[in-house]
Amino acid sequence: MKKHISLVFTLMILGTVVFLSSCEDSNDPTIDDREKYLGLWKASSFGPGGDVNFNMTITASNSDENGILMENFDALGSGTFVIGSVSDNSIFIPSILVGSDTVQGNGTYNSDKTLSFNYQIRDGQTVENRTATARR
Repeated sequence: MKKHISLVFTLMILGTVVFLSSCEDSNDPTIDDREKYLGLWKASSFGPGGDVNFNMTITASNSDENGILMENFDALGSGTFVIGSVSDNSIFIPSILVGSDTVQGNGTYNSDKTLSFNYQIRDGQTVENRTATARR
């Protein structure tokens, strides 16, 4: 009789463990793709107009669940924002007017936890293709 009760108890425990492990969701919807981008970044950009070092703060957009706001992108000024849309490790920067400049391009979140950007800045007279790297 004790063997029978022990076997039933063991099967109940095994069934509970299997049930609980099958309930785990590997794609947690509460994890936001933007989280790894948020914060203060030290960046350097390079292009025909010269090299620029700048600090950039990235925050989450309140109006777009995939959106980020990059303050002082390419040293365009404190209080100026370039918007981006993130998907996993990619950033899309749509054409946006920032002051008197138009900025557009893309970026990547790299495996070494840095950001890389390729973008254009147009001031109405010239078009400058630039690259940038940002680190925490």
